[in-house]
Amino acid sequence: MNPLPELKADLYHVGRRYAARRAELTTAQKKTPTWKAVAAEFGTDPEHVRHAARFAAAVDLIAANCGPDAKSVLLEEHPRLPAKVVIQIANTHAERQRYALAQVWIDRDPFAKPPAVIDPPFDTHGYAEVFVRKARTAGMLDAVADRLLCTPRTSWPDEAVLARLEVDLKRIVAACRSDATALRAAGGRASERLPRTPWEKRDTPASFDTRKTVWQVSAVRGVAEKNARELPRVLRETPPTADEGRAVLDRNRVLAESASRFLGIIRAGEHDVQTGPSGVFGTYVTFFNLPKSATRLRIGALGTFDFPAGCYAYLGSAFGGGGVRARTNRHLTTGTPKKWNIDWLKPRCTPAAVWWTHERRHVEFDWADLLAELPGASCPVARFGGNDNPSADAHLVRFDDMPSVVTFRRRVATRLAGHALVHEIAVKSWCGHGWPE
Repeated sequence: MNPLPELKADLYHVGRRYAARRAELTTAQKKTPTWKAVAAEFGTDPEHVRHAARFAAAVDLIAANCGPDAKSVLLEEHPRLPAKVVIQIANTHAERQRYALAQVWIDRDPFAKPPAVIDPPFDTHGYAEVFVRKARTAGMLDAVADRLLCTPRTSWPDEAVLARLEVDLKRIVAACRSDATALRAAGGRASERLPRTPWEKRDTPASFDTRKTVWQVSAVRGVAEKNARELPRVLRETPPTADEGRAVLDRNRVLAESASRFLGIIRAGEHDVQTGPSGVFGTYVTFFNLPKSATRLRIGALGTFDFPAGCYAYLGSAFGGGGVRARTNRHLTTGTPKKWNIDWLKPRCTPAAVWWTHERRHVEFDWADLLAELPGASCPVARFGGNDNPSADAHLVRFDDMPSVVTFRRRVATRLAGHALVHEIAVKSWCGHGWPE
């Protein structure tokens, strides 16, 4: 095999040779060959061929964006600019490339944050990058929040750490609101509901690490504020297509929900599930007893229906302010404004119980399927509470008697691996004006 070049200048020149030969092979074969074919001709390692070609392309790209003098800097054996870092710099925006080289010139890390007196360089290629940032950081927040939720309150970090986390999470939510405002002003529209994805098994959350958590939440805040700072320019320079605007708005909503849920977990830290749901996001079922049949009862724009006496389960999600606690309080209180289908039926009913979970994923549709499969279940009114769920007859399910939460938990554990705990409370614990504090 040919010896591998050790100097960056040699790596650059051999990388250009590899790329040129691959282009020649592509023209001759009318298809793009793998780097293995190029490596076989030169008698070297395919990984080395790929790395050298990527380095050469990175040098040429940065030189095109930053001027011909940049090439000599990139090919110097500078400790701040190994070949791997040059390739990383090439993957950033042109303004960020210029900033990185300026940092190296004064012997600073090319990816270091700028001093407080200097504005950060613009570094967003387009909507796909914003989408990925939001999806990745939302997943990070969810994982950290799950670890905190599963940690006994006695092992939580001290109040100073929690206060710092709250500040960062509030800033993340504020940045998401800023992004949503900018996207809507540019004509973007979010989906009514995010697409339903297949359930994937989730591992049990690892133990909570305070130091790591503080760093992770701070990093998410930095990314969220970077998006809020740079997205308006992206919108001005390249207005989004309908699909781009929708995709970024959807991911933005997920990130805002993740941060708000984390905040809810922190604020509900002293909450006892024995007193009812907390203010954390989640999914719920409120149970009502209808003692006498209700005939010709109008349910808003849905129509007029007959309801046999029995036990009714009404299913919903609570991913807004106040979480499950606020939403179930509303459903159990009579005299509320008529907004949801249940608001027309509940004055005839007596509250009986609530099931709920603080599972972070949207499981309302999955729960609807599971409820409908319980023994004795029926749906007397099609689409009741479930206009947005094409897979379920309704989100109002009737039983002759109150179903067993043990059976339901067993089916949740079987069907939805990794699902959070399902809690139950009888409404006798509810005060008529709200859950006890």
